[in-house]
Parts: sequence; structure tokens; C-alpha cells
Amino acid sequence: MPDYKIIKEIGHGGMGCVYLAEDAGGLPVALKMLSNTVTCYPEYRELFQAEVDTLRQMDHPSVVHILGEPYSDSSGNYYLPMEFVEGLTLEQIVRKNGPFPYQYAIELMSKILDAMQYVHERRRIHRDIKPSNIMLRSDGSVCIIDFGIAKDAKIGGTGHTVGRIIGTDGYMSPEQANGLNIDSRTDIYSLGCVFFFIITGQNMIQKGSNDFDTIDAIIHGNIPVPSQVNPSIPPSVDTVFYKAVDKDMRKRYQTASEFKEALMGIVGQQSPMVTVGRESDNDIQIANQYVSRRHLIVRGCQQQTATNIRYYLELINKGSNGTGVDGRPLRGIMELEYESVNMLPQVLLAARMECPLPWDKVIAFLRSRGWNPPESNFSHKQEYSRQEPTTSSHETNSTDSVTTQNLTESVPPAKEDNLTTTQIIIIVLIIISLVISFLYILFTF
Repeated sequence: MPDYKIIKEIGHGGMGCVYLAEDAGGLPVALKMLSNTVTCYPEYRELFQAEVDTLRQMDHPSVVHILGEPYSDSSGNYYLPMEFVEGLTLEQIVRKNGPFPYQYAIELMSKILDAMQYVHERRRIHRDIKPSNIMLRSDGSVCIIDFGIAKDAKIGGTGHTVGRIIGTDGYMSPEQANGLNIDSRTDIYSLGCVFFFIITGQNMIQKGSNDFDTIDAIIHGNIPVPSQVNPSIPPSVDTVFYKAVDKDMRKRYQTASEFKEALMGIVGQQSPMVTVGRESDNDIQIANQYVSRRHLIVRGCQQQTATNIRYYLELINKGSNGTGVDGRPLRGIMELEYESVNMLPQVLLAARMECPLPWDKVIAFLRSRGWNPPESNFSHKQEYSRQEPTTSSHETNSTDSVTTQNLTESVPPAKEDNLTTTQIIIIVLIIISLVISFLYILFTF
């Protein structure tokens, strides 16, 4: 075994366990071990490698990190060194203390949904979202763990689906339980089940006496009403919850961001936003071929602290060609502290110099929609309605153009080329003077 000293086992499952270990420098590491009882199947080895590849793509504070290279021992066990997350899982906390107040649960879910939006934007599906796979750190931040549960992989010729139920308590979606093709909306369903658990203290789908009963409950069972389990929950929570766990994936929230937006609306924290993209249905249109149809979303957010109100912006990248922020790539969602519009970083859509984000227009839009940072922090007071075309010099010979929003305030008319009365009088006097001079010279000589 490489330079890791195992301290103790901290978790155990059907396919292996997790150890608390120390690296060569004495720092804590979570050492995930996949047992040789399953690594004998090539499908499991491929899934282990898929987890490694997935986590190598992730760089988000709420997604667990890899800390070293995976390896195997002489017995055929596979190991993956990972970040040791100090804290408790949502399952441990709720089992010990009972359900969260729904207001706090919404705040917690918003953090989880931000992380899952980041994962989904990288075309990855967790496929095993449940309370025991989401940890709450002591500082209140969350961390999503365990991207390696094997789902929908066939073991050679047996007809069994790896990890399909395996005695879990029913957090998988109906389409997953049915063995159908799945996408990120299967995680949306599971996240709805997690939300139900943290506000009621109960599993939405109770584990059956066997796998068949659990699958049947997932596919055909009635969905309980959160407010009937916990009377302190308002009906608005029921409405949002039901859409998240609709058995028809087409009727659910289609993204984690949509789910979050609906939750924020419950507690009156729906943040005003500005959309930026290539098409005219955006608030700010940048019609460049490298810009995506809906490329960027900017939210104006505020948070009450112990002493004041914190104003900040959320940048949410939607563009396939990416977005640059002061030369750095925008990955998923970025928070920017707001002090004044002049102190905001340069943002380039598709990382192209001809596609800058017009911050003054963005801030004006947000203010018109209810985001009100202190007046002293705001140096541009224009209000914007629809669009006013502008074209960068780079695009003069291009079929694309850049257009932004029109100012509602009046724009001074362009100066005309017609001569003014004063200019005409001056010209006439000059002509008369020249004529007199000519006549004087003519009659003198």
C-alpha cells in the first residue's frame, strides 16, 4: 500500500468500506476501498475508474475531491484517496435531532442544488443522491460524496442490474427503478426525496420487506404530503416538492437551478436575474456566433448578516463555449461581492474580447427588478427597457452584431450637417469683404 496509514474504518457498505487514513505528511485522508468481491467483475472496475474520471473533472467546494492516485493491492481491492470531510451526513443529523425547520431546509437545499447544477453541467449524473451521501460541515457548507455506486450496469449474463436496489430505502427515480434510460432529471427526483426527509424526518418511500416491494412502491406508490407529516410546513412547500418528485420526468423541474428557484420563491428570496445570450429573448442580446442562445445568467443577491446586509452577484454560466472572468474560466456558479459597478471584474462571453458583459446595463436591470444595493455603491442610474444595437469594431465585417438594451432616458439627437444662421452670416461677410477688395484693386490699377 502506498504511503497511507489506516487509522480506522468510518463507513461500510455492500461493495466495500471507507477508512480514515493519514498520508505521508500526517494529513487526514478518506481512503475509499472497493472490495475484491466486486472488483472481480470488469463492470465494477470500469465503474471505479468512471468515478475517478468524474471527480477529476470536478472543482467545486461542495463536491468531494480526489487527493491522490487510485491503486490496488495484491488481494484485488481497489483504493481511492479522497478528501476527508469533517462533519455529519444529513441522515445522521436528522436521525439524531429530528427534521429541520423548512426555512433552514430550503437554505440547505439551495446549496445542494447549486452543487448538483455544477455536476449536471459537466454532463454527469450522481445516480445515488440520498441523505447519507450529503454531508454538512461544521461551518454550514455541504459536500456531496460517493459518486461511485454502480447503477444500470449489467453483470455478465446474469440479468441483474448492478446497484439497482440492493436494499436501499428508495431514493431512486421511477425510471431508474424501471431500468429505463436516465438523465439528470433522475437526480432531481432523488433531491426531492432528500428534501422530504429533511423537513419531515421520514423517508418518502418506505423500504419494503424485499427489493420487489420497494421497487413497486417507487413506481406505483402514492406520494405522501409533507404538510400532513409535519403540520408546520406550508402548502407552498408541498407544491414545490410535488413537482420535484413527479413520476413523469418530463413534468419535474428540468434542472437543479429551476428547483432552487422554486424553493427560493417560497421564502420570498427569489433573486432578480438578467439573462444574456445570442437570441433576442434575452434581457441583453450579444448576437455573436460564439455566444450560446442563453449564455449567462446574472443574479442580484442579498444576505442578512449579523451586522449588515451583504450584497453580491451570482454568475451562472450556461454557454457551451464558456465564460472568462478576469482571464479565469467561470465554472458553474461564481459569487462576486458587490461594492460598485466600477469594481466588478471583466467578463467575456465565450472568452472573446468582442463579447464583454456590459456591467452597467446588468446592474441597471437588476435594480429595476428589486435588487437595491446602497445608492453610494451605484454609479450608473440608467434604466433599461428593450434593445439598442451596438456593434464592436471586430465585427464590422461579420454577419453577427452585438446589441444591448435601449436606455429609457432620452438620447440626444445626432448633430445635423446643416449650417447654422451664424455660420451663414459669417460666410456672407467674408464674401462681401473679398468682393470689395477685388473692386478696390481693379479701379486703383
